Amino acid sequence: MLRPSDRRTRMPFRPRLCPARRNHRERGLWTGAAFAVLVAGLLGACATPRLPAPPKLIDQVAPPGFPADVRFLSDDRDYIVTHIGRAVRGLSVIAHGPIRILAVSGGGAGGAFGAGALYGLARSGRRTDYQVVTGVSAGALLAPFAFLGPSWDSQMKGAFDSDRTDHLLQRRPWLGFLLHPGIYSRGPLRALVDHFVTRKLIRAVAAQSRKGRLLLVATTDLDKQESVIWNMGLIAQRGGPAARKLFAKVLIASASIPGVFPPVLIRVQGGGKTYEEMHVDGGTTLPFFVASNMADVLPLHLPQLEGARVYVIVNGQLSTYPRTTLQEPMAVLSRSFSAALMHASRRALVLASVFSRHFGMHFRFTYLPMTYPFEGSLDFKYANMHQLFQYGERCAESGRIWTTLTQAINEGQRGATQLPRMSFACPGAPGHLLH
Repeated sequence: MLRPSDRRTRMPFRPRLCPARRNHRERGLWTGAAFAVLVAGLLGACATPRLPAPPKLIDQVAPPGFPADVRFLSDDRDYIVTHIGRAVRGLSVIAHGPIRILAVSGGGAGGAFGAGALYGLARSGRRTDYQVVTGVSAGALLAPFAFLGPSWDSQMKGAFDSDRTDHLLQRRPWLGFLLHPGIYSRGPLRALVDHFVTRKLIRAVAAQSRKGRLLLVATTDLDKQESVIWNMGLIAQRGGPAARKLFAKVLIASASIPGVFPPVLIRVQGGGKTYEEMHVDGGTTLPFFVASNMADVLPLHLPQLEGARVYVIVNGQLSTYPRTTLQEPMAVLSRSFSAALMHASRRALVLASVFSRHFGMHFRFTYLPMTYPFEGSLDFKYANMHQLFQYGERCAESGRIWTTLTQAINEGQRGATQLPRMSFACPGAPGHLLH
């Protein structure tokens, strides 16, 4: 009921709370504010502190016990001209013919496609030895097996075509996410890497590295916001637990998709000081790498590269059909990651093609056609990865795995004018059996 004063002034009626109710509401507000302050304080107190990053973009720092040239920035001109040029000249001695380079891209669950392709090439007798193997993200996990050859295919199949991937995405409590950025725990990814990065694998990589072969893996240094290329062979040559630990840590870092998995801190030393670098997925800055970002700094005349064979495995699609994206965090994250990778892969393929043509190299690549029912980079369900592995294996065995830019562009243009049709047509055509 309105009081007389309310009727005269036509002011809206505001009921007066009794003191008990008013105090209860005020206590609730103060309790909520106090809880927020407490949580903020706990996060600041409990978050693991890290050491500062190295202050210079290019500096002589390295993990303790390892030489400074164990890794380099992708645009470090001096390192590339001095070390990579010398390495390329040495590769022609061990190649016994044209140098063969394999670059494996990121793509999360799409890595099962690349693993299946290599497995099928070996079964058909078309698998070759690669003097240089590079890997990014999921491709980094695949690269050591590709580097060591078909005798390690059973381990490769166990990593990419087994139920070990079913539990790769293990959600963390919300408080854990605030303390350590990453929706999912690093534990399952670390367990997967630790299982396959054995002392035997380290010794095998070291032995091949001593012959002059190169195994390179990319991570992204968030502090520098630059790509870092790690010479995994040099790490392996160090030997012992330290080599195995750093080897595994680099692989985990390269596969740690930002926001999905926590970043990896790598301790380095230099100038009598100790620092920490924060590394994440190499695909953040490089979808894959051959040497396209080095083309303008390498010597103009490298006869050892003339006639070389360059193969690129793109563990994802270069174009897709429109699909309604669910308004869910993981759906948006997965589609965003796939879109970024897809467009970056297109640009990198063009650059790799230009680089190869400049040095007279033969360039082929493979990828997932838009007609393949790919569920995305974060779909680690074993049933889908098994199907993807078998698809790559079948296409490679039948000689329809490698393709060219012209073929891929034509396939994309045809698909863009047609309704979606999910099929298992292979990316290549008979005749592109580059050995």
